[in-house]
Amino acid sequence: MVGAPVEDTVAVMHLILAGIPVRYPRMRILASHLGGALPLLPRRLDDHLAFESPETPELPSVAVGRLWYDTVSHMHSPALVAAAASFGADRLVLGTDFPYEDGEVFLRAVDYIADSGLAPEEVSMILDTNAADLLSLSGP
Repeated sequence: MVGAPVEDTVAVMHLILAGIPVRYPRMRILASHLGGALPLLPRRLDDHLAFESPETPELPSVAVGRLWYDTVSHMHSPALVAAAASFGADRLVLGTDFPYEDGEVFLRAVDYIADSGLAPEEVSMILDTNAADLLSLSGP
C-alpha cells in the first residue's frame, strides 16, 4: 500500500538530484501517482539540499515544476490539490491506474478531479488540454 508511492517519490528524486530535468529541458518526464509523496515535500527538500546534496544543480522546488504528473491518487482530493499547489495544475494529466482499477473505481478516477475543489479552469486543463501539451499536440 505504501511501497508504490514511496518508490515513485524516490525515483523522481533520483532524477532531480542528478539534474536530469534541468540538463534536458525538452525531455518530457511523466511521473506516476502524483509523484508519490512529492507534493508534500518541496520546501523540506529545498531546506535539506545544502547538507544532503549540495551538488544538485537547482532547487527541488524548481525542478518539480519541470516534470509532469498523472492524477492517480486513488481519488484522494487533498493529494490532488496539494499537487496542483506544488507543481501547478498545468503539470497534471489525467491518470486512471487501469487495468488495476476498473468499473466504478475507474469512473471515479475522472470524477474526483472535477469534485476536488480545484478551480474550473484547472479541472479543464487536467481533463482536457494538459495531455496535448505534454505530447506536443496542442499546436505548432
